[in-house]
Amino acid sequence: MKHKNLFLPLSESGKSFLLATILSAILFWIGLGVGSNLSDTSFWISSTWQTVKLEWFFMLVYIVLYQKLPSLKNLWKNYRFVTLISLLWLTVVFSSYLLSPVYSWQNPLASMRLAETVTHFLFFLFLWDFFAHNTVSYRMIFAAVILSTLVVMGYFVYIHFAFPHLEAEKHVFSMRSDKLILNTHLHRIGYQVETAIGFAVAFLFMQKTKYFSLFLIGSLFVFLLWLGGRAALLGSIVTLLICLFYVRKNISGKILIWFGAFSILLLSATIYFHLINLDYFLHALNKTFQAGSLDHLLTGRLEVWSLVFKELQGHWLLGTGPQSYFFYLHRHTDVVHAHNFVMQMLGEWGIVGTALFGILLYRAVRYGILLHLHKPVFPERYHIAAGLVLLSLSITGLFGGIYFFVQTSVYLAVAFALWVIPSDSARNLHPVKE
Repeated sequence: MKHKNLFLPLSESGKSFLLATILSAILFWIGLGVGSNLSDTSFWISSTWQTVKLEWFFMLVYIVLYQKLPSLKNLWKNYRFVTLISLLWLTVVFSSYLLSPVYSWQNPLASMRLAETVTHFLFFLFLWDFFAHNTVSYRMIFAAVILSTLVVMGYFVYIHFAFPHLEAEKHVFSMRSDKLILNTHLHRIGYQVETAIGFAVAFLFMQKTKYFSLFLIGSLFVFLLWLGGRAALLGSIVTLLICLFYVRKNISGKILIWFGAFSILLLSATIYFHLINLDYFLHALNKTFQAGSLDHLLTGRLEVWSLVFKELQGHWLLGTGPQSYFFYLHRHTDVVHAHNFVMQMLGEWGIVGTALFGILLYRAVRYGILLHLHKPVFPERYHIAAGLVLLSLSITGLFGGIYFFVQTSVYLAVAFALWVIPSDSARNLHPVKE
């Protein structure tokens, strides 16, 4: 007897809208990341578990709505090479976990990292299938990320004025409060702002929202200056320059002048009201330009990376296991990851796992470029914005744990899923294989 679908009264567009709404709510909640200040270990387990549950909830709703799973048979038939590489990579990830020389396979932190990695991969597959076979409200999804970022901005402004004693620690990165803190940890807010800037680019191509989008990007960029993370600034600046070059024929000089004037005015206001600690900011610039060595310029990251190579001795093929950097005996106690996504992959999965995942990244990036960068800009606005998010976060990931932070990993899954499918207007030119 055939089971009755509880959502049978819903049309296909209704199902798509409901699932897009749920995804938007999940992204909004992840962006807020509100919670209490936690220790490193508790933070990783608690925040990761919360996000993993949300991803599984999305996948469960997808299954209930559409009464199906992403077809592995069709994936194998149409994308055989990618499917094979993915299965091999997952095998390496599990093997690295089970054979880790630095912890037992029962370690809760390592187990959660493994669960997180597998969940992100499955979440990406469900997103890809959802985006590829339905007309999705990307505007709502992008707006959810941007709105959560604006809420976080407002929260920081409130903290700045309501708790002036926190300024004693000179910089927002060092702010601590047991009662009012974001569970994402403050230095990761810059990564969220990066993502919001990239997603906001999509609204530049819409006549009704282009001015608002420019003002929004300017505000987010000034907020990023306030946060002060050099890696996030680098990723955002490079991405914005590439974006301006790409859309130079679609945006008039008048709009750019308005954008520049608004940004300068906003920056001047933040300086006048002491929202930015200029002494700290200038000190950071001087530290960058007057660094006596490469390691000094990279604030000790060379030492972190060399530790990964040291711990990999004898474990080059499969690495030392998921989240293993946290358990290295000689690491600095404040450093819990390798501050470079390539080094993190090497440490966790070894040469084999890193090479396999690198192949998947290359194929995804190349496929998206072939899909989206040879046609008019306007029909591709959401896909181009997703590509900019991938570029920005990947540049920042050369100096941070972008591909391993649970929040940014979700953003990357959404962006990659959107990047590797054709736009709605191009489906006839690039049909999705069934």
